[in-house]
Amino acid sequence: MSAEKWPRKVTVGNVLVRVYRVKHETAASGWAYVVAHSEAGTRKLSKFATPADALAEARLKAEQLNAGRLEGASMSRADRELLDAARKIAGDVPVLAALQEWQAARTVCRGSILPAAEFWAQTQTAKIENLTANEAALRFLAAKRKAGVDVSAGLERTLPKFLEKFGGQSISTISAKALQGWLNEMDHPSTRNTHRRRLVTFFKWARKSDLLPAAAQTEAEKTDIAREEDLEIGIVSVLDFSRILRLMAAKHPEYLATTVLAGFCGLRRKELHAQKWADVLLERGHVRVTSAKRNTPAKRLVPLCPAAVEWLMVCDRKPGLVAPPWGIDMVRKFCREAKPSIPCPENGFRHAYISHRVAQTGDIAETSLAAGNSARMIHAHYRELVSKAEGEAWFSIRPINAADKLVAFPKG
Repeated sequence: MSAEKWPRKVTVGNVLVRVYRVKHETAASGWAYVVAHSEAGTRKLSKFATPADALAEARLKAEQLNAGRLEGASMSRADRELLDAARKIAGDVPVLAALQEWQAARTVCRGSILPAAEFWAQTQTAKIENLTANEAALRFLAAKRKAGVDVSAGLERTLPKFLEKFGGQSISTISAKALQGWLNEMDHPSTRNTHRRRLVTFFKWARKSDLLPAAAQTEAEKTDIAREEDLEIGIVSVLDFSRILRLMAAKHPEYLATTVLAGFCGLRRKELHAQKWADVLLERGHVRVTSAKRNTPAKRLVPLCPAAVEWLMVCDRKPGLVAPPWGIDMVRKFCREAKPSIPCPENGFRHAYISHRVAQTGDIAETSLAAGNSARMIHAHYRELVSKAEGEAWFSIRPINAADKLVAFPKG
């Protein structure tokens, strides 16, 4: 087609768009170029100053119409330029989503979006130090140890597992969704809740230490608490406790004191393994719990019944810790391996101690003080599990011929 021949035809598929040249007195060249196409039965016209612009527009219209993009074809050049600019400003956010967020923010801030955003940035993020979860955890544990907190039984069990997954990530970028996914991998609800509770402690410390925004909630707090089944109490019977004591005395005497303090005093596993002989005061008839946490019910004196004193008197009371490493775990292992085996459920000694003491004394408040937990917990879970006679029998289990081995209490 000759360059001088008008109108020009631009064809794409079955779509034909024409470009006309018409006289135009105000144009510098004296000519204007009109793009003409049909859309939904209506003739559309667009005017341009140069033939190049008109032909480019004609080809774009033809391609859009051929592809069925009627809405885009009906847009003017100015509209398309405006949309392109909006997309560049929005970046990775879809234009519609950006406008919806802007409208919501404008409503909340009553039109003052920029000042509100600047204030939020100054108060929430200006002071934040960007640390990885690994770096934050090292500071956290150091701070807790400096404050005298024993982190070995809890935090040092949770944080390594957490850091395996999130250690290299900035702590400020770890989302509640990611934390929830990690917690959901845990089988038992109580285990999941225990780890969640420790994470909440860690994240709250990070917020207080300017490693996280000072928001109302941390991402850890936004995770769900798992529903736990009602606590089922597994206890050791009087007969089995007697068998366990005699098994330890006969075959594993180094674990006898551990068994005595577990059954006659109800010490927790952590308390048992930290208990020192210096705090087992036979002459005064009580145990001062060595590992008790200050200002909690765990800080307590636990009475020693006469039977417990007799058993402890036949133990080798060398200075230092009462329990050998993994003491109570080894006691349960010996019970499983005994012929015949002796039932010894997890936490069975502590549960049995509380149940039999409540049955023996009928005093829930006094038992809660000795056990280092709440009266509410005892009232809910330990009442009427055993009879008063069984309670009396539990605290009357004495060693055979123990009197032959008793030594005098030190004077003074």
